[in-house]
Amino acid sequence: MKEIQWSDEFGYISDGKVYLRGYFDHPDRQIGEVKLSPEASIKYFRDRFETARQKVDELFTLVETAQNKGSYLMKLIHLRHYLTEFDGLGDYIFLFNRLDTLEEDLRQNISQNRVKNLEIKQALLKDAEALQNSTEWKEAAEVFKELKSKWIRTGAVDKERQDELEVKFNAIVDGFFDRRKAFFEHKNKIINQRVDQLRQLNERAQALKNSENFDGTAYEMKKIQEEWKKIGKVPKRLSADIRDEFKKAFDHFYARYRQAKNLPEPSFSRRVDPKVVAQQQLCQEAEDLLQSADIEKAAERGKELLMEWKNLKLAPRQQDQQLNDRFRLSCDKIFEMNYLMRVVRRKNFFFDKKSREEQLSLKIRTMSDLIRKDKESLESQETAPYGMTQTDNSQTIDKAALFRLEVQKRKIGVKQLLLDQFKAELQSLRR
Repeated sequence: MKEIQWSDEFGYISDGKVYLRGYFDHPDRQIGEVKLSPEASIKYFRDRFETARQKVDELFTLVETAQNKGSYLMKLIHLRHYLTEFDGLGDYIFLFNRLDTLEEDLRQNISQNRVKNLEIKQALLKDAEALQNSTEWKEAAEVFKELKSKWIRTGAVDKERQDELEVKFNAIVDGFFDRRKAFFEHKNKIINQRVDQLRQLNERAQALKNSENFDGTAYEMKKIQEEWKKIGKVPKRLSADIRDEFKKAFDHFYARYRQAKNLPEPSFSRRVDPKVVAQQQLCQEAEDLLQSADIEKAAERGKELLMEWKNLKLAPRQQDQQLNDRFRLSCDKIFEMNYLMRVVRRKNFFFDKKSREEQLSLKIRTMSDLIRKDKESLESQETAPYGMTQTDNSQTIDKAALFRLEVQKRKIGVKQLLLDQFKAELQSLRR
């Protein structure tokens, strides 16, 4: 039988030992021994309990001031375990009840955040899917990096969806960068092959530049020039030295050739860059396609024109912005017109048999409806939460969202131009 020297609702002293009374499913537990006196021991262990109570208060304060409250759930769980082994006299039931209430709030907060995180990650996944087949390697790579960064910064979702979303998103991102890597590896391989071809032609030119067989060598030099032109593009940093040597070999030979044949020095007129001429021709063709009776075929050709334009790769100083804008607008009109006609013909089976005035009326109604839907979509994109990135005290639109907004605005503008054309033509017919 234990001899009780002191007792209250939280603990007691028996046989010179200090005990904490059991609570919940925890039995009575010895937490110390009487050193100086029972009174001194009781005060010591009550003061120790105040330390435990302060730790609980500190956790509440941290949670209250935190933005990501859910991140403190594990700290709460560790604190609860800490309290079960803590040596102090006091109302542990009160502390644990406080922690239970806080845990319930934190778990509810985590659940709400995971719903928001799911919405954000689904939107990011949609953006990634839209870009997964892009061949705009530089621009798309930048957007993918932004998407990946946003994905990492976004918190977890419910476990049953987490793995599925991670696998889909990472597969798209990794797939794009694998394709990008393969593209540039293939491109570099082709460039290296072209550099080798340039070197071989240069070696042939160097071997012929001092030839005394002027007529035969002139014929060979011309053949070498033709082969050189067919090789294709090579970056200047890899071909500049070879080109300089090649040109000097030709200049050297033809100077000797003119001297031997007693020919005058050639006069040169200012050279027009063939790429600029090619752009002008592409722009004219795009504008002509707008008048095509077969708009579907015109749209297919428009895609080819865009690729040809892109492959010209003029230096910035050679760019004619006005010409660029004309070409881009013509192509956009072709694509929007093609889409409009698909919608119109799907809804009006006998469209082609109607009068011109009826056709214009149908185009106007359909295009007006398309513009309305595009504007609604634009408005939702401008207010979408996943399009915003929080940085300190400000918000900025991420690049992927900005790219979508600009594309949508451009499409609406092109549709409006076509709608105005239809209205003007209809008004002219009715006069």
